[in-house]
Amino acid sequence: MAIQKNSKLIVIAIIGILTLSFLAEPARANENTKIYVVFTSSGLQNECRIYPIYHPDAKIMTNEEVLEELKERCKGVEFVVANIRDQRKVIANIREQRGSLDGVLFFGHPSDELTSIELPVIAVYPLWGQWQYPFFHGYNGYKGKKVLKSVLPVVPDKDGSVYTYRLEDIAGKIKSIQAISKMNGLRVLVVTDNPVLGDYEPTRLQTGPAREDREEYERIYLKNLEETFGTVLVTIPQKELFERINRIDQKEAEKVARKWINEAEGIKGTNEFQIIRSAKLYLSMKELMEKYNAQAITTEGYCHFQPRGEGCGNLEGMPLGIPSQGLPASQFFTDGIVATSETLIDGLITQQLGLYITGRAGFCGDYLIDPYTEIAIIGHCELPINPYGDDRKAPYIIRNLPLWEENKGGACVQVNLPIGETVTVAKISMRHKKICVFTGKTVNGEDFFKHWNDLLCRTKLAIKTNVKALSENIDWETFGNHRVAFYGDFRQIFKNLGYLIGFEVIDVDK
Repeated sequence: MAIQKNSKLIVIAIIGILTLSFLAEPARANENTKIYVVFTSSGLQNECRIYPIYHPDAKIMTNEEVLEELKERCKGVEFVVANIRDQRKVIANIREQRGSLDGVLFFGHPSDELTSIELPVIAVYPLWGQWQYPFFHGYNGYKGKKVLKSVLPVVPDKDGSVYTYRLEDIAGKIKSIQAISKMNGLRVLVVTDNPVLGDYEPTRLQTGPAREDREEYERIYLKNLEETFGTVLVTIPQKELFERINRIDQKEAEKVARKWINEAEGIKGTNEFQIIRSAKLYLSMKELMEKYNAQAITTEGYCHFQPRGEGCGNLEGMPLGIPSQGLPASQFFTDGIVATSETLIDGLITQQLGLYITGRAGFCGDYLIDPYTEIAIIGHCELPINPYGDDRKAPYIIRNLPLWEENKGGACVQVNLPIGETVTVAKISMRHKKICVFTGKTVNGEDFFKHWNDLLCRTKLAIKTNVKALSENIDWETFGNHRVAFYGDFRQIFKNLGYLIGFEVIDVDK
């Protein structure tokens, strides 16, 4: 995407992308990730040469066997094995293939020249295959480089589960590279009248009060997005979405609405007419994604088809506006498609990366912390109904949007999420090249506040964690006022992601 110096030029550039994008190649997400593999030793080191004489039946892993184990764990990854040992020749070979490679799997100590190529590197020390010196020097020497480290012995561990864990660890790091490669060519449809980043985030606290401040913020943001991931934002005006809604077949929308109603535990504050309106929005979003060859979508979200502050009243020629995205987004998330509301691009990118690595889209919502109850809160009106990313679904009630009159504005969801579970909360900042992360345990919000489900957002997640540290480390200017929660302990996964893309990683609960 061309990066310009002011908003008008940015809009022109985006219109140009839209004109050419219909015939674009499918997203990189549909291609294999290509990893260049280098083995710097084979079998036992010389000092261990007598070992197989003493223990002829002991298993000694070959490079080929190690690679087969990783292939089994890394579907969709193409491993390109170097048949050379000289690092200088290896580096020259990598440079020649740089444009088609996504990362390097290096068994041994990678040189400074290799780690400076700007490809993600996984450095694996082959224990018993060579001396460790100078491998762990990398804990300091690799700082600021896109390098992750592992240890895999040539002689498998006595406890087979430990060796399996080592392989899974390496495979997990490869999957992080895979997630980054899938972002390359990902097309995100952004439905907004305020290109490119919409109305909700960045906030004025993030950009500064002047229009020029926002223009500069967007310029740097888009530059970082292109250089880091190669992800494309395709913007269209809200009017196109509204007009599409009015053309949706009534019976098709009723069919979708009936499914939502049948699967819900109840309806409160809304009615079937409003649920059908949200179903029409869902079908319209699907059609527009297909039209623009997009794999993810975000809209202004909650009846925001009018200037800020006018509410969701009648509009000239548009008597009902665009209804709530709550139910549509929840359905998309549950189906494995990221559909973040409120044009929250940083949240969407965080969710998309999380989906690629964990299989879970995550819950993007407004972020609050309370030092007295020692809970952090994530709240919004849409989220995956299957928080574990599988067939397990949480019970939900279909409701009206908060602060809107009942039976108006479409419908959203109150999902009763599991409690007593570890969650990871993360957020990326493309503008500042940072990623923050913390973990905690979900608790019952009703234990802290009466009528919990009627406070602010329809769905809220209460998280017991180190709120004192969160308070001290809060950074609204960098990360905005939303965070993304994933069920499971994925702290190291998100930290690894940060290291591999060269972003600063912040443990905000420490």
